[in-house]
Amino acid sequence: MNPRPEQAHDAFRLADDWRRFAEKHWAREPVVLSGGPPCGLDAAQAHALLVAAAATAASGGTDAGRVRLAVPDGDLRSPGPLLPSPADPDTRGYAARISASDQLAGSGWLLTVADPLSLDFGLWSRVRQRLAGLWRHVGWPALPVTAELAVGVRHQAAEESGARPDAAVLTWVIEGALTVRVRPEHTGTEFELHAEAGDLVHWPAGSTHLDDRSARCTTLRLAVPARTTSALPYVGDVLEDLLRDRPAPGDGPTTAPHPAPAGPDGRLTPARHHADQARRYATVLAGDEPERALLLRWAGLRSAAGLDPVPPPRPRIALTPRHRLRRTTSVLHVTDRDGTLIWAAHGHARRSVHPAADRILARLRTTPLTTVAALAAACGLPPDDHELLALLGELYAVRAVETTEAPSEPRP
Repeated sequence: MNPRPEQAHDAFRLADDWRRFAEKHWAREPVVLSGGPPCGLDAAQAHALLVAAAATAASGGTDAGRVRLAVPDGDLRSPGPLLPSPADPDTRGYAARISASDQLAGSGWLLTVADPLSLDFGLWSRVRQRLAGLWRHVGWPALPVTAELAVGVRHQAAEESGARPDAAVLTWVIEGALTVRVRPEHTGTEFELHAEAGDLVHWPAGSTHLDDRSARCTTLRLAVPARTTSALPYVGDVLEDLLRDRPAPGDGPTTAPHPAPAGPDGRLTPARHHADQARRYATVLAGDEPERALLLRWAGLRSAAGLDPVPPPRPRIALTPRHRLRRTTSVLHVTDRDGTLIWAAHGHARRSVHPAADRILARLRTTPLTTVAALAAACGLPPDDHELLALLGELYAVRAVETTEAPSEPRP
């Protein structure tokens, strides 16, 4: 289906905006772009994400720390009822409610939510599509791009900070107004930037900044790792996962001794554990496992336009040959060093040992509308092939395809 003329015009304008931004401003100096390019969220959607994040935090678990409410004296340890709730109609109503609370007594505050987009696939996908337009001009990120959604009233940062000093920053003002004082490392000159709703603020890696929200202001901030050293923690995580999955040799302890061994004179003795771990690292690095693990992660990041974390997969459904298929996104597929196919969509990467997987994915790329039976026939497979249905089930779970069941044919 071709886009309507106004849709095509908007897409062209967005692509042109990103091109000009990439050529003139990206990674050069702090700048405010008035009126574009948009991030994909409006005020109502941002508020819905804040409410969802607060509900997730209230339920406890590993996501509880993603929500913070800062006041002049520091972060509130248990904000509880001061977090957004479904009873708040919008950020205006939420801000009015908590600003009038006895606990805040009219003081300024700032609510921040780390990685909120993973809570809503539709909104995550919209932001991902916007970012893809920029990456086509400046290169696709090889490391995770993180997001922070914030709303605040009369809040001024107490000290300069870097939203990851090794990262370039994109900040969209969704509503209200924001003043930022930015100090890039390579100039030492301070820039004071004023942005209104609909504006995009950018500063390069290596900058410190101070945010000032004199009135109610909602922002979406993305941090884009931009230094070679940014990859070190990421690669370290990959190695840690590989070491965790392989048992330590011998029967010795797998944790560092405590207290640390010392000689009679109190001099510390190097722990054997550290030397053993170093040898394990060297063994892992000598093989091809790190490269293969990094390729798998890169494929996922590339299919997510770098935006991480990604929304979880949805439950699978039992597919049959009669199901209709509609591909909803491009499916990245690359070949590992040992010939194994890796495919990725919407941030999820998988290895497939099915010999026909490459043919199936290639056919889906050129035939976005089909049926399971027709796809099987085009790939020379039986319509109920187990591996075919398993692959399509994975693609459905990560929302790379949508399905509807074909109506039953009338009996003669």
